[in-house]
Amino acid sequence: MGQIIKLEQRLANMIAAGEVVERLGNVVKELVENSIDALATQIIIELEDAGMKSISITDNGTGMDESDAIMAFERHATSKIHSEYELFHLASLGFRGEALASIAAVSKVELITSMGGNEAVKVIFQDGVFISKSVAPPKKGTSITVTKLFHHTPARLKHLKSPQAELAYIVDLVNKIALSHPEIAFKLSHDKKMLLNTQGNNQIFDIMGEIYGIEVIKDMRQFVGHNRDYHIEGYLASPLFNRGTKNAITMIANQRIIRNIRLSQAIIEGLEQKLPKGRYPVILIKVTSDPLLIDANIHPTKQEVKFSEEMVLYDLVRNVIKKISDEFYLVQKVEPTYNPTFISENQTKLHFHQELPIEPRVDTPVSIPQTDNLVSKSETEKPSQKTLYPDFDYIGQYAGTYLLFQNAEGLYLIDQHAAAERIRYERYLIKMSHPETSIKELLIPFNLNFSNSEVLIIEPYIETLKTFGLWLEPSGKTSFFVRQIPGWFPSDVEMDYAETVVRTLITEKPLSIEKIIDELAILLACKHSIKANRYIHEGEIKTLMNDLSQCHNPHTCPHGRPIMVKINHLDIEKWFKRVM
Repeated sequence: MGQIIKLEQRLANMIAAGEVVERLGNVVKELVENSIDALATQIIIELEDAGMKSISITDNGTGMDESDAIMAFERHATSKIHSEYELFHLASLGFRGEALASIAAVSKVELITSMGGNEAVKVIFQDGVFISKSVAPPKKGTSITVTKLFHHTPARLKHLKSPQAELAYIVDLVNKIALSHPEIAFKLSHDKKMLLNTQGNNQIFDIMGEIYGIEVIKDMRQFVGHNRDYHIEGYLASPLFNRGTKNAITMIANQRIIRNIRLSQAIIEGLEQKLPKGRYPVILIKVTSDPLLIDANIHPTKQEVKFSEEMVLYDLVRNVIKKISDEFYLVQKVEPTYNPTFISENQTKLHFHQELPIEPRVDTPVSIPQTDNLVSKSETEKPSQKTLYPDFDYIGQYAGTYLLFQNAEGLYLIDQHAAAERIRYERYLIKMSHPETSIKELLIPFNLNFSNSEVLIIEPYIETLKTFGLWLEPSGKTSFFVRQIPGWFPSDVEMDYAETVVRTLITEKPLSIEKIIDELAILLACKHSIKANRYIHEGEIKTLMNDLSQCHNPHTCPHGRPIMVKINHLDIEKWFKRVM
């Protein structure tokens, strides 16, 4: 007797549920998408105990008749597509015909539906088995209630996250769906508490204001771009309102919420150094294209998609985001987050801390390097935008790190290391992006050593390195002689610079000349800029601020950290109880 058998349908559905229903949010997503495909204009999502106890979705869509209400629970049963042509020209969110069967395989599902006639039908399935069918009060649309989810699959239940985490995931998911369909009114409640309530008035800003708050959307900018294959549009919040996760990046392709690593990367790169490392923007981006260019059939949940001509879309997104991000004013404003304790006259025990002045380190004079063969940006090209720095007066230095300025509006702190990094970064970037023909011939070559695996990466790019003016010659299995270097390499750090160039080439994946140049400029700027805890005199400060004002982006260092922070004068007055 053969060993291969055909799985019975209930078991097959439970296996499919493992792919489609990974967590509670997947149930919500699949059922809400069914409501959208049913042309609903109002969708109500009600949760109990973060969905662990029950998930209820009610819509006013087209509804189903009795036969369809039962057929909908069959695996691979769908009304969305009928041919191979429609699979590659998708006009609906659902199309696999697995969702309802998979959900019912691991829960109890009650479905009430009506097409608007004199009666509705109610069907119940539990653990993939048909339980009953009955008549229900007529109301056009469909209502589905899911209970006892994972009741008979304890392993799946055990691997769910905390109720708070599951609820947060669902809220984030419904937020994104609401943004993808602003014409639909969504109501999301948890244990009778309303969490999201959109009006379905097609006003994106209303929805974003409810999700992210008024402060975030006040300075949002709209962007639009297109090429032969793709049209993109959306809204970007100021990089000052960044997040620690990618949750606030909402990507929509042909009205489907999606995840795509390359698209996220294009957004981050478009923002250049306007975001600190590990921080992410608040952005809504909609991609519209011929359905043939988007494959949504690569993952059971249909959130991971693949784009044809992906690099074309990548370049479009990066360039559009880069252009719109230059419009933001990126001086960080400090908001008072506490009320300093008011000391009354009745208090008898007062404790003061006297900070001893820190003497300048005269043994290690520090100046802003100006003569290391790097030219100022102002000598080669004009900045693309006028600096938005205000007029203010220098009043001192704090902790050997922060330069203090003032004007009628308040107090300004500038991080001297971040400012010097920005200046040097832009100078390096210009120099390496427009390499000179001048090359330094070394009288005594030096040796650079690498591992055998690194050598395999370097060898195909020896010609590429020549575009930097860096000439390598193999001198063994794991080393290279350096006989020529760019003319702008300072004589005291030639080996350091050369190794930085090559190691940047090694670590970049994929290898991109533009990206290599950018990363290299960041590394070199960081290594050779003014450090913290160093005192500099007023003449050097004046030079620093003059050079900073010529920068393309004078507000953030190459790592995305703020260069300047502002404290409003009114806030200081409030701290000292001068005004209320």
